[in-house]
Amino acid sequence: MIKSRNLKKGSAIAFCLTFATVLLVMGMAFARLTMNNKKQTVQIDERIKLDYLAQGMTELAILKFQLYPADFYACIEASSKYKKDEYLEKFTVRSEEFTIRNDKNSYSSFNDTGINLQIASFTIFTENKWKDEVLYVEATANYTDQYGKIINKTVKRVVNLERKSHEP
Repeated sequence: MIKSRNLKKGSAIAFCLTFATVLLVMGMAFARLTMNNKKQTVQIDERIKLDYLAQGMTELAILKFQLYPADFYACIEASSKYKKDEYLEKFTVRSEEFTIRNDKNSYSSFNDTGINLQIASFTIFTENKWKDEVLYVEATANYTDQYGKIINKTVKRVVNLERKSHEP
């Protein structure tokens, strides 16, 4: 009778140790899964932020075109007349308002590095026969994340324009 009581006590300890080991393994697996998901969530959040910033940069370029269309067309004409893209690039791609380096107002939320924004392409396509124009704007945004990887986002916008002449 004494032997059966000792066996029952020993089996309870073995059962508790086995159950604790299973709980420990499950907890470690859950912790590893959570750590992997955090990295992906950080990247998704940052890419969404870059997408919005790049879209904002394209909106800025479209606004500049809407405010100063005559200047844009004058730059196109000067570029074609003198066979230099310098005039058009100064108005569009190399313009100061279209290049932002290490912007501290729009920094990465997981790292203190600034975000770089730039208009990569700003061109117009014209079909004289139909008097239609298409404005093509491409913006890029990038930064270096906390793991040292460069995260890039490119946004392309196409706007259909209609050229009308106003007679006095």
